[in-house]
Amino acid sequence: MDTISIIMISVIVLLCVLSVVYGFRRSLDRRANKLQRNDPETARALHEAQRNIDLGKGGQGRRL
Repeated sequence: MDTISIIMISVIVLLCVLSVVYGFRRSLDRRANKLQRNDPETARALHEAQRNIDLGKGGQGRRL
């Protein structure tokens, strides 16, 4: 393969990975917003989990 093909394939793979990562981040907020009316406690926990991920805490947030 020539250099142009390798660059094009790399860009396509990178875009796919980025879409998966950003889709996961948005899905927590979307789920929390849907649950807000029916189960506010779970929605609050999902929002808190998203905040912890954004702050880089990952799974090291408050333990129950």
